[in-house]
Amino acid sequence: MTTDTQAHGNFVAFLVRDKEPGDNKPTFDGRLKLPNGDGELTFALWSHEYADPKTGEVHIMFNGRSDAVSPSDAPLAQVAALMKDGAADAPASVGNLQVASRQLVLFPNRFKAEAPEKQRPDYWGAYNPGNGQPVVRISAWLRKDRYQNAMMAGATSYPLPGKSEAEQQDVTPTIEQLEASGAVSRGMPEKEKKRSGGRG
Repeated sequence: MTTDTQAHGNFVAFLVRDKEPGDNKPTFDGRLKLPNGDGELTFALWSHEYADPKTGEVHIMFNGRSDAVSPSDAPLAQVAALMKDGAADAPASVGNLQVASRQLVLFPNRFKAEAPEKQRPDYWGAYNPGNGQPVVRISAWLRKDRYQNAMMAGATSYPLPGKSEAEQQDVTPTIEQLEASGAVSRGMPEKEKKRSGGRG
């Protein structure tokens, strides 16, 4: 696999502990970092089933929203972010996918099975940070955390002009390469694991 030289941001999500079958709570909560960004944003993802229009096969996709402010920002910066005019935020597009401000969407990767040797992600999608910032791609791999619960780990990156989604996946590093480079984390930082009882 050829790896790209572009920047990547962290993307990680864990199962919501008190989620029960059929309730309206999100399935995952997590955090993401924009490529070249400083702070991380928290988000929640809900799961939905849909039928593939070509095959009729039922798949699971995810959508949700990020918080408006980064918990790593200074208190005054968080307040200032909440004072911005949200009406000015317009939807953004990645390919033919339109994403509302602060919305995340993740779809099963239909390109994965056609080239299993390339270790393409299990899910691909997009996030619109809003505030006029460019939309970012999300590559996510499904795995288990140290307690054997489902989780997602991956990265954000900016779309490469003129490349299809499959071509972009072919130049994106694997999850192992992203973790080894330090671009993405393997889970929660040690101090957070101890404080929360260890989710990752």
